[in-house]
Amino acid sequence: MADSISADTLADLQPLQELGEQARRSLASKATVATLKAGTRITAAEENRWMIYALEGRFTFVASDKPTLIEAGSPRAKQPLFSGQNLRDFAVCATQAQILRIDRNMYESLGQQQREANFEVEETILSPTESALFAKIYQNIVTGRLDLPAMPEVALKIQGAINAPDADAYRLSRIIQMDLAVTGGLVKAANSALYGGASPVGSVRDAIVRLGFDVTRQLVISIAMKQVFRTDVPGLKQRMKALWDRSVHVSALSYVLARHTRRFDPEHAMLAGLLYQVGMVPLLDHIGRRYGDITDTEVDSILTRLHPVVGELVINYWGLGPDICLVVRECGNLDRNGHSTPDYCDVVQVADLYRRAHDRNESDTPRYHQVSAYEKLGLPEPDADMKIDVIREAEEEVREVMDFFKGVAVG
Repeated sequence: MADSISADTLADLQPLQELGEQARRSLASKATVATLKAGTRITAAEENRWMIYALEGRFTFVASDKPTLIEAGSPRAKQPLFSGQNLRDFAVCATQAQILRIDRNMYESLGQQQREANFEVEETILSPTESALFAKIYQNIVTGRLDLPAMPEVALKIQGAINAPDADAYRLSRIIQMDLAVTGGLVKAANSALYGGASPVGSVRDAIVRLGFDVTRQLVISIAMKQVFRTDVPGLKQRMKALWDRSVHVSALSYVLARHTRRFDPEHAMLAGLLYQVGMVPLLDHIGRRYGDITDTEVDSILTRLHPVVGELVINYWGLGPDICLVVRECGNLDRNGHSTPDYCDVVQVADLYRRAHDRNESDTPRYHQVSAYEKLGLPEPDADMKIDVIREAEEEVREVMDFFKGVAVG
């Protein structure tokens, strides 16, 4: 049975001690303590989501085939058991033991936002109102008082059902048919040129058979996301619609780029592109409900600075994995990972910059083909109209992907 942990315990652990008190409290609220029997084996690969600390007992830690004894209370025990870099490391409980699990993504997100907040609020030219508002909302984030959107019910159920041992197209179709918009979108996708066969499908079950379980899961989640991009605040409905439209466009471009590079899952890239600014959803709703007199300039400033950390909290809350967390956190960093292996963040970053380059309202956009992500993806030089053949030749695919997300307007 897992137990809770106090924030004071985190202040004595590395690198958690670098966080401020409020951030440690937020981290502690999501942490767990688990008791393990002697002989229990834990691996870096299975525990990669967590930072693991030895609280009680002794552990035989094995890295690069070399065993080391770690005892609770020792200086080594105050560091994470696994670094997160080598997934082949493992440890075996030499005695009955207790471990502390800390959400690794949440720690990294809070740490980054703490560093950014420390200089952005003070050094960026902000109005007194904007600075105060930024500080208030940031405190709501790190103390867990910002309401996060729930994953749509159909997406949540399909996530669980598709991993069940007895999953089949009939069971999955019954879940999907609970949501008319998702039903229509999935059948439309299966009949599109992207997935179409010799004859059209007329039922959800047939669509699932044609698409396969994994593609079905990712499309259902993507199509259902329109339910998240909503607000009841009248003054912000147009902003929310613009956010959805922008996200859909980036999603479609990400899908096409992923298909071209062939090292990525196009549907996963589609979902990552759709959610790259999802942190703006709860922020807009929060601002609209609590700060009715805020100006558009102040809203833009708050969204730009805070949406990455909020978006990462949302993705972790939904359990959508580290790839999409990375996209949400780093998509705005144009200088990231210049020499590393290309990833989904590179795909979405280029898609967003390409969209902005052809948006009349965003003339100050950095040139998409000059960022390191563009070179890493191996894309060709753009033509005189600042377009690239990969996307020009796939304009019909872009329209079809965007068409998946059409339906009831965001309200």
